[in-house]
Amino acid sequence: MKTNKLFGLAAAVCGMALTMTSCTKEDNPVDGKTSATQVISFENATLNADGYWIGNESGTKFDNYGSDAFACSYKEGVVNFPVNYTPSWASWSGYAVSNRTATTYKDLTPDQYNNITGTAKSGKNFGIVQTYGESIEFDKPVTLKGFWYTNSAWTVDAILNGDGYTPGKFEASDWFRCVVYPTPADGEGGARYEIDLASNGDYVKEWKYCDLSGVAAFKNIKSISFGFEGTKKNDYGVTTPAYMCIDDMEVVVEM
Repeated sequence: MKTNKLFGLAAAVCGMALTMTSCTKEDNPVDGKTSATQVISFENATLNADGYWIGNESGTKFDNYGSDAFACSYKEGVVNFPVNYTPSWASWSGYAVSNRTATTYKDLTPDQYNNITGTAKSGKNFGIVQTYGESIEFDKPVTLKGFWYTNSAWTVDAILNGDGYTPGKFEASDWFRCVVYPTPADGEGGARYEIDLASNGDYVKEWKYCDLSGVAAFKNIKSISFGFEGTKKNDYGVTTPAYMCIDDMEVVVEM
């Protein structure tokens, strides 16, 4: 059975669906403050003709090992999803947006923008995590209640057929996971929350909910970042395609 863990403590998985972007206000009877829950659904992103967004040349220009690159951001509510886009390499890192419905991987472009379910959790669009240290930033401190996640089609192809860097497909002893790192608005960080994407001879095939509502480390935070770990790796890190697809991120903001 797959588990999500914070310092070894298992958290419950909730199956309640979120069907659209929303903002719900709630009064706090303890301190009199009002809070609002924002559901980030990626529906406001403008995608290209192939059904994805990875930034554009209107972002802030910088040098990426001799090539022009552009620091861009998709913003929805109080949440900022950065992406670094290098046109000459047709490459990106950070957080992309897609509405593609294919579920298989054959070519890097456009198949790296496919998820294994062929749909968003709600609406048409979903986010893609593929980071090299880029953090999701919040305009003000929030409580992250949770988000939905599933596997990238490329990740699943590597699980089933091998990744081309390390030998063979996944065996029962192999595993692959995403680690979420919250950064508190006050005090020191250091917490990590693990999301299993493949283990015990199986892998995530559907949208699943990462329930963080009872995890103290995700209250009053200013950003989160992601990393990937697994048994398929070399001297440079994991060789399994380090992607995860996300949708309907819930954040609570004090008004």
